[in-house]
Amino acid sequence: MANYAASVLAKGQAKLSAKFQAPELRAQMPTVLAMALKNQDYSIPNAAKLRTSPLRPVDVNFFKNIAPGTGTAKAALHTGTIADSNVVNLSYVQVVETFSLPAKLSDNSIYEQQDIFNNQYEQAIRNIRTRLDIAALAYLYAHRCQLSAAVMNGRTASFGPGSWDGVNFALPIDNSKQKVFMQQAKLFMAANNYTGPYDMVADLQTSGNFEFEKNQGSSNANNFSFQFGDADIYTTQQLIDAAFGAGATLMMPRGTFAGLNWNEALNRRGYGSMVPSTLGMVGTQLDPMGSGLELDVSWYTGRADTSANATGGSTQDFVDQWEFTGTVGFATPPLSLAGDSAVIEIAQGS
Repeated sequence: MANYAASVLAKGQAKLSAKFQAPELRAQMPTVLAMALKNQDYSIPNAAKLRTSPLRPVDVNFFKNIAPGTGTAKAALHTGTIADSNVVNLSYVQVVETFSLPAKLSDNSIYEQQDIFNNQYEQAIRNIRTRLDIAALAYLYAHRCQLSAAVMNGRTASFGPGSWDGVNFALPIDNSKQKVFMQQAKLFMAANNYTGPYDMVADLQTSGNFEFEKNQGSSNANNFSFQFGDADIYTTQQLIDAAFGAGATLMMPRGTFAGLNWNEALNRRGYGSMVPSTLGMVGTQLDPMGSGLELDVSWYTGRADTSANATGGSTQDFVDQWEFTGTVGFATPPLSLAGDSAVIEIAQGS
């Protein structure tokens, strides 16, 4: 056999080092989700605990606003209207990520079995966080203030500069006032009777402008609290509103947006064991990356023919099946006036 054919290596392989693997495994930071999960004290008692089953909806009751009266004179037999309450139903967003792990997969691989599990596990968690973060922003945007221009401009007449966009439901701040964007935003919130402190979700363009303004000039260190001190800014990598190409924000009183983490009762109790079996187990798992999200976990092992996988399969194999579920109920303070909301979009105008 010529040319050393018998000693030729079929393939030389190496594992990418961690820092060079990171770009492939990158994921957006779930900042909107993190903001929501901080505010789980939404109702008394806890609405998430009342939802003992996916089949059981939870209603949250609240008092309706009493409009100012018009009376100016006393009466001997005065009468009045009886106050009222209303109810809001909480809806939950559930996302599921699954993966399989054959027992013989690493036998013909450069990767150890634990390496393969760790990679799939980490990416499943990252994907859940990303999907719930997208859902969180979508909820905020869908539940922003959507009152007409006539109503909003009448409500905010004391604000002065700028008028409400009743088509896109936002306040565009003129580009000439970019340096005082935050002050204009706070004044508009105050005109709506929402005084600070505030939470603000800002896209990359607007957040970048904020960072620029916070770091310009020697006097800015002294003025930082005045400019931005009563506003917590959560930068999102997502697009907030395509109608405003120069950037947009969603602003609200601090603690307004809630994310109610929910787990099925059986998962909370735990069932089964980690001994490989077709029964498997269910339980819960805290997000190891620190978002505060608690996930439902389901796991079982089954016999399988994985020979169709030419790189590491076998006619006699065992496959672990993993499922991770994140369930969050997003909520904002309910308002009885249709289209009203404490979440207000403020955008950079032209």
